Amino acid sequence: MKPEISIILPAIRVENWDKLYDSIMMSTSRRFELIICGPYALTKKLQDLTNVKYVKDFGCPTRASAIASLLAEGKLITWVTDDAILVRDSLDTAINLLYSMGEDYKNVIISKYLEGQMGQQKTHQPDWYFKINGRQGFRPCTYSQHISDDWWIFNTAIMYREFFEELGGLDSSFEHAAMADTDFAIRAQTAGANVQITQVLMYDCDHGQADHKPIEIAQVQFDEPRLQAKYRDPNWKDKLQINIDINNWKDYPSVWERRFNIKE
Repeated sequence: MKPEISIILPAIRVENWDKLYDSIMMSTSRRFELIICGPYALTKKLQDLTNVKYVKDFGCPTRASAIASLLAEGKLITWVTDDAILVRDSLDTAINLLYSMGEDYKNVIISKYLEGQMGQQKTHQPDWYFKINGRQGFRPCTYSQHISDDWWIFNTAIMYREFFEELGGLDSSFEHAAMADTDFAIRAQTAGANVQITQVLMYDCDHGQADHKPIEIAQVQFDEPRLQAKYRDPNWKDKLQINIDINNWKDYPSVWERRFNIKE
């Protein structure tokens, strides 16, 4: 029997995976599959589970997400990170809201989440925190005066897989999945996505791990300038390819040199 929802996980933190899986179990009563793509083998616990799929890849996080998405069989699709723990009943709450919106396959739910440095208290953020332009330039990395102030980021999007695949999924030219999620969000909302936000927290995410440095470098030095150049252009809509090749990940290195010092 096929899952109702596929959960994509580009992952390197093996020590977190069992706890993350357990939190997914507490977040939903629906049939789900967890699809992990990364360089390291599954834990013994996850190896024994029939609803966990694994693909080995040494590429960047966005490439890993794109590869994992090709194995998805659920009617719905979403994605998580392996520095996060899902909140009890959060996935069910979000899915219920998605279904309440009607049958349009372009309906999308985004959820709030907590994020911050490990060991520090995190704050429940207002709605504008989850918008591409934030508020009054709050998100300088993604802000564009040529993007609607009403458009949302898709860090925690839950959507119909049909729409995800129609758009071609993530653009693997962006190395950091969060930046690729923003590009994807803009393409989806340009294509007419109907987006609602739920006030229920989806997950609690810790930052500050020593292994996060390659992600930070990729975002600040590579992805942000490209995203800004693309969407701060007044004519970006005329140039935008909304639906991209879902296999675009093949065009990018199978070994991410920012993290792995090995030759392809």
